[in-house]
Amino acid sequence: MTKDMFLRELAARLRQLPPDEIKRQQAYYAELLDDMIEDGISEESAVERLGDISDIVDEILKDIPIQTLVKSRVKPKNGWTAAAIAVAILGAPLWIPLVLATIIVAGAICLSICAVIISLFVVVLAFGFAGLLTIFHGFGLFTFGAGYAIFAIGTGLVLLGLVFLAVLAAEYAAIGLFHGTRWLFRTVKRKLFVKEV
Repeated sequence: MTKDMFLRELAARLRQLPPDEIKRQQAYYAELLDDMIEDGISEESAVERLGDISDIVDEILKDIPIQTLVKSRVKPKNGWTAAAIAVAILGAPLWIPLVLATIIVAGAICLSICAVIISLFVVVLAFGFAGLLTIFHGFGLFTFGAGYAIFAIGTGLVLLGLVFLAVLAAEYAAIGLFHGTRWLFRTVKRKLFVKEV
């Protein structure tokens, strides 16, 4: 595939984006290809080095802000006609609550995930606090016998040791929740706003 064929194919697959964004992506990949060609690589080899065009398009669409995709989906190609305006106004009692409900559900999901992450770290802090209190209480138990005191201090040290393990577990769980949420967001974005070519 030549450089011109690649750029035309790229534009065709990105046709759902605004024209200025398509031109920006074409200019970026044209510059990449020009740099490789200047280094003595043939056009066909340079295009091959970029990889599969489907993967390139997926990466571009993954990185495009959702606002850009929504604007390109909502804005009619030939501008707003009187009929389109009338349908938008008459359909407002239906689509406004749906949009608000979608925003509220997305916000609730984000708040729930944040609450889970915060609660993980609160539990870790509670283990640490309980460990410290048990150790200090253990020193007071020497009046009842060394066995009680040593057991309490040992229990407190075990709790503090669990804190270090729990911090690692909470950190990995928080990172996993973050990556899972990002994957869910990108999947929803791809399914709702990215047109399959």
